[in-house]
Formats: sequence, C-alpha cells, structure tokens
Amino acid sequence: MKILLTTESYYPNIDGGAIAQRNLALELAKYGHDVRIIAPGDSFKNKIEEDQGTKIYRVKGLKFPLYMKSTYNFAPFPFFRVRKILKEFKPDVLQVCSPYPISVCTMAWARKYNIPVVGAIHILPGNMLSAFYRLKSYEKFEKYAWKYLVFFYNLVDYATVPTKTGGDMYKKRGFKNRIRAISNGIDTLKYNPNNNGQYLKKKFNLPNKKIVLYTGRINEEKNMEVLINAIPYVLKKIDAHFLICGGGGDYRLSLMEMAKEIGVFKNTTFPGFIDWKDYPNVYDLADVFVLTGESELQSLVTLEAVASGLPVVVVDEGATHELAENDNGLVFKSKDSKQMAECIVKILSDDKLRLKMSKNSLNLVKKHSMESVVRSYEEVYRKAIEIQKKKK
Repeated sequence: MKILLTTESYYPNIDGGAIAQRNLALELAKYGHDVRIIAPGDSFKNKIEEDQGTKIYRVKGLKFPLYMKSTYNFAPFPFFRVRKILKEFKPDVLQVCSPYPISVCTMAWARKYNIPVVGAIHILPGNMLSAFYRLKSYEKFEKYAWKYLVFFYNLVDYATVPTKTGGDMYKKRGFKNRIRAISNGIDTLKYNPNNNGQYLKKKFNLPNKKIVLYTGRINEEKNMEVLINAIPYVLKKIDAHFLICGGGGDYRLSLMEMAKEIGVFKNTTFPGFIDWKDYPNVYDLADVFVLTGESELQSLVTLEAVASGLPVVVVDEGATHELAENDNGLVFKSKDSKQMAECIVKILSDDKLRLKMSKNSLNLVKKHSMESVVRSYEEVYRKAIEIQKKKK
C-alpha cells in the first residue's frame, strides 16, 4: 500500500504525536508498505530525506513564532508543493495527523483527486494552546479550538484515536464521524524491564533512595507545579528523590525556583534532555512513574513506563487513566497535590504492592504491541479506501 502521512510535527521533534507518527511510519515500512511523510523543514527550502525505509518531504518551513526556543517549525505556503507530491506519489491513502496548513492543503487536494483520507487524532486543545495556557481568556480559546478540531476531523473518511476515552471526549463535543481506538503502541524491545540504567545514577548524582520519575516535555500544559507541590507531602512520610527529565525553557526554570522556595530542591534532580541512547534506561532508575498532564490522548511516556514495568500515578483528566486500569497504578484528582502525594507514598511504602503493580504493568503492555497497531491501521486504511470507492 502507498501511504502518505502529513503532520506539522515530526522527527526529530520530541512530543507524543511526533514520536507516535514516526513509530507507525517505520513499522508500516517494515511490513512492506511504501510510506512517505510531509512535514515542515527547518529552512525556506524544500528537501527530501530518507529515514529507515521511509521518505520525508520537508516543505519550506519557518520557526513557529510562539515557540522560538523550540524545534517547532511551520509551513506557511505548502499548497502547491503538496499538490506536486500527491501527483508524483499517487498514494492509495492519506493519513492527516494534525489540523494545520500541510494537512489542510493535502486534504483539499485529496478530495480533488479522490484519495481516501484517514484522520489520526493526536491532539487536544491544550496541546494547541499551550502558549496561552495562563491567560484569563484561555477557556474561550479552548472552546473555539474544540470546535475547529471536531470540524476538521469530521471531514475525513475514517478517524483513529489512541484511546476509547479520547474518542469519547471528541464525541461529547460533536464528533459524528467513524472512529476507532488504536493505541500509539510501544516498542517492547526498546522499553522493557531488562534495561540497565544504573550507570545513569552516577551521571545524575542520584542518592540511594526511592526514585519518583517524570519524563517528557516540561511546559505549562503538563501542570507540573502539581508535582512540585506534592513533594513536601511525600517527604513527610518517606525519604524519596524526584527525577524530572525533559527539556524546557522558562517553565522548567520556574519549577526549579519553586522547588527552592518550598525547600525541596535538594530532593529533586532536573537533568534536562536525556540523550536518545540513554533515554530508555532512565526508567530502570525509578520505583514509580508520575504524570500530571491533563491534555493527553494516551501519553506515550506513560506507556514507556508501563512497558518498563513501573507502577504509575496519573491524573484523572484526559485519557492517561486507561494506562492505570490494570491494578498497575493509582489515579489522583486534577490539581490535587496532596492526593497525588498519597498515591506516591502508598506505592513506595509497600514493596509487595509495588511489585504486584509492576507485574500488572507488564501484562497491560501486551495489548499495545506495534504489530497489533499496524494490523489495526491496515484495516482502517482498507475501510477508508472502500468508503472512497462508494463515493465515486
């Protein structure tokens, strides 16, 4: 099958959607499909890259003005470049992965050329609006973002979303289209409990204490002040250390200042971005994984933690709670630092419970194999092709 993916965020960007899309593209290529991707470039010049059996069309891109310190780019004028790629490649199916200019233009041309369109939903308003997260008018922005997202994905022939909860969230706000929940999937050869990260303990100068781990982007939409405020409550009951991994700008610095102000900075380590070769091994350092972000349709980092055999503590907003429903973790109420701390303490203070949850995490991850993900997407592609044929 000739499959074309379009997205505004792709490798080497580090966010859940970008990573999930690349994982899917590479896996589809392994199964013999001709997979190509259209994504923004980092200069005002069209380029073509090869990536492990896939081809990436980098269209003319500019640095996104609200994220000048990040790796995010956008394509301001992709309309005619997209048409040229479609006419040359002639894909059997198009998969739009984000509701931005590249995908909008590609979908418009796909309708003209009768190409079936699958919409892979990897986004919530909180992901779109992270730059406005602290504004008083955020709720108004969020309302309009929901309207746009639902409108956009109602235009595709078939939609996918990583979790049932995510699908329900969209349906609640007016989504009427065909939709199927397909996990982002996880590479269990890369993320597993046999990884050895003990060498990183010395590198990060970590103490011999129980480790509470967070990995991922560190920005406003992740609500990580909830975690920082939970630390004093945890330390009253158990002598733990908090390892907070991930890149970030001013927000990361503000969290470090916050930790200093409340007297827990010595109980935290902020190593920043972890090199890719070391990253899977970070999970081996931890006794429990935590996530406070509420704009999650699944949470790839939580799935990585589960595959690594960790118990998880996650918030009840968004869809992450689905990765704690196999008695492998605990769920706390939104913005409730004290309850989050209680969940962490409960797991760290009971080794039998922690080991039981670890085993349950490994059982849960069996449902998220990449082979299952690819087979599910192949079925959706075939259905989308049949739907388009009936329209002719």
